[in-house]
Amino acid sequence: MSKKRVTKRSKVKPFIKTANFNHLMPTRYTLDMDTLKGALTADTFKEPTQREEAKKSVKKAFEERYQTGKNKWFFTPLRF
Repeated sequence: MSKKRVTKRSKVKPFIKTANFNHLMPTRYTLDMDTLKGALTADTFKEPTQREEAKKSVKKAFEERYQTGKNKWFFTPLRF
């Protein structure tokens, strides 16, 4: 594939959302992302500008993780 096509396919469009941890099911898969812990806080969701900055930092972290090849299972589509 050409370089242009590789960069286009390796883009990630993240979203951020609050979740109640009591409603989540534990799985055997874990994803350690220490950079996300500092970027997302409860105050992030108060103003839209902070939310956009958080999305940009999450996008950068996920794209770096994808390009290095770590956690390939995380970036594969779900098969039901």
